[in-house]
Amino acid sequence: MQLLDKLRTKHRFWGVSIDVLSGAGASLALPPLFILPALFLLGIPVWQAIHAPSRLAAARIFGAAGLGWFLASTFWVSHALIVEASSLWVLTPFVALALAFILALFWAVAAALSWTHNGSAVVRLLCLIAVFGVTEWSRSFVATGFPWSLMGGLFAVHLGSLQMASVMGVYGLTLLAFGAAMAPLFWTLSARGLALLLVMIPLLGTGWGVLRLDSQLPAPSTNAPKARLVQPVVPQNDKWNRQKRPAHLASLIALSQTGTNSPDFVIWPETAFAGLPSQNRKLLADTVRAATHSDGFLLTGIPRFNAASQPLNSAYLFDHQGGVRGVYDKHHLVPFGEYVPFRSWLPFLDIIAGPADFVAGTQNRPLSVPGVGQVQMLICYEVIFAGRVIDRQNRPDVMVNLTNDAWFGATIGPWQHLYQAQMRAVEEGVPLLRAANTGIGAAFDGFGRQLGSIPLGVRGYLDIPIPPVLTAPLFARFGNAVFFALCFFIGGSAWLVHVRRRQVNSSDAQA
Repeated sequence: MQLLDKLRTKHRFWGVSIDVLSGAGASLALPPLFILPALFLLGIPVWQAIHAPSRLAAARIFGAAGLGWFLASTFWVSHALIVEASSLWVLTPFVALALAFILALFWAVAAALSWTHNGSAVVRLLCLIAVFGVTEWSRSFVATGFPWSLMGGLFAVHLGSLQMASVMGVYGLTLLAFGAAMAPLFWTLSARGLALLLVMIPLLGTGWGVLRLDSQLPAPSTNAPKARLVQPVVPQNDKWNRQKRPAHLASLIALSQTGTNSPDFVIWPETAFAGLPSQNRKLLADTVRAATHSDGFLLTGIPRFNAASQPLNSAYLFDHQGGVRGVYDKHHLVPFGEYVPFRSWLPFLDIIAGPADFVAGTQNRPLSVPGVGQVQMLICYEVIFAGRVIDRQNRPDVMVNLTNDAWFGATIGPWQHLYQAQMRAVEEGVPLLRAANTGIGAAFDGFGRQLGSIPLGVRGYLDIPIPPVLTAPLFARFGNAVFFALCFFIGGSAWLVHVRRRQVNSSDAQA
């Protein structure tokens, strides 16, 4: 640390580079790599931040670490630019850098708010942990929200440790992960009791999770309703080619009816039917009849226009005759993907996001599927919002996530998306079925167990007996209450340490 201090003092560029690289290296602890020891690299910029001479300096140091963290873990977003317009490759590094910079501002704000003028290093570090948790939670709703690359995701490394999400959710797990990563700093600052506590809580929580699985896992039911997840692997640049649509539909139909089992509930991915329902009624009806048996149902993503001729990203539930049994409109749209915030101020973004915006759906009622029950729809990245995927007063029997991750190619993006879906299943205690165009299709029960999957880029289908919904766990009943209680406890501990230190200093001065 002394060598780094000297280097940072003499050469600001190298100091910033160390912070950025530390954040980037620490992100290797996230899914899908799960190199957990890498998280301790965050100790380098955090040590500098809590010893910074000013609030601005602390924000600059920890913000640089955040830049590295998000640049390494969200770079794949820029891949969407070149899927349908390869000539835009020159913009990809700028888009990746811009997104990482925006997200890193939350880390900078956390460091600025937690830095105290007269606080000790221990007090500043405790404050940083608490405020960091709150700012990471704020990423779920500020500017419509983008809670990606949350530190708590690393607990998906083991099914036992993942069970803690049923109590405190991913934001509580983020607090635990960041706190454990700071344990060596507390040890160095002679706060060894805190260091041991921050390490022991995740370990004890993992032990509890293992016991939870051993004691509560139900036996498989032979009468469970069965669903088929279809993964057609249609290249994104071919998806809207009308000449290739018959071949794409034929592939979807073949995958829906292949095999000895005739599924009752067939699920296709987001925008699997590349056409408007109002203009393709006969084709839709013929397709549904070919893809289902006489008592079957088909759920598929389809874009549509509302009465005001505005586009919506929707999901349709059809019976065997092609009758519409329910419609769900995506209500949480992707900024700069499905709409452009402040479009009139940013006309140059039309080349990236297109000239027109999708509009958000206004209702979020589960779809009723006979024989299956109440189905909560989640289209694309709606699945990443912890505590906001279902109505607590009207718990569904299953969650279905339709997505199209073809935009992101064979990067870590589809894997990160998959693990977030698994986290939602554990938080809510509700099974989750995930149908993706190019993958990764998968199914999870309410404990987060993966019941099956279709590899990324592999055309195929997956038949899944839908497991029963669990009794609502603590997170499903109280949301982020445990997380906020932890933030309050850590912040209160910082205040107590600060008061006690002042009292000791005052006594020493009087002596």
